[in-house]
Amino acid sequence: MTADVITATMREALETPGRQATVRRLRDWQHRVHGLYDDVQAVLGSEYTYDRDGKQRSAEDRVQLAGLSEDDVPPVDILRVGRAGRVVAQFLPRMLWMIGANGRIDLFVMPSTGGRQFFMLIDRSAPLSNLSDWRLVRPAMDPLAHPPFRPERLHELLE
Repeated sequence: MTADVITATMREALETPGRQATVRRLRDWQHRVHGLYDDVQAVLGSEYTYDRDGKQRSAEDRVQLAGLSEDDVPPVDILRVGRAGRVVAQFLPRMLWMIGANGRIDLFVMPSTGGRQFFMLIDRSAPLSNLSDWRLVRPAMDPLAHPPFRPERLHELLE
């Protein structure tokens, strides 16, 4: 994690959340997550199916403190990737506000060899920077060794 992201997210955590600023961050979150999904779909191609009908609406503390209702919160898609009639991966947006990251998505992968693997994708970009720096995190991984997540890597995880 870069010091800039840590500093920015700590500063934000200490501020009283304003309604407009909170909505702006939620819209940015929606845009970054949907952009990641678009990239995944473009790389995996038509060999897979995609279901983005499920939605997640943040109910994090900052949303509550800003006085937002559920209708005020932009919905973020849940992405389910399918192949041969079964779900092989699911991207579940988990949280936006966390110290040292600009959001977290839980990634569940069900490879062709069987079983289920759990990963996290964290965005190490600074809040509202109009960039994304998604990193793949395995639960037992060295916390400083998060490789960049590239949608091409999903092929490897699914095999």
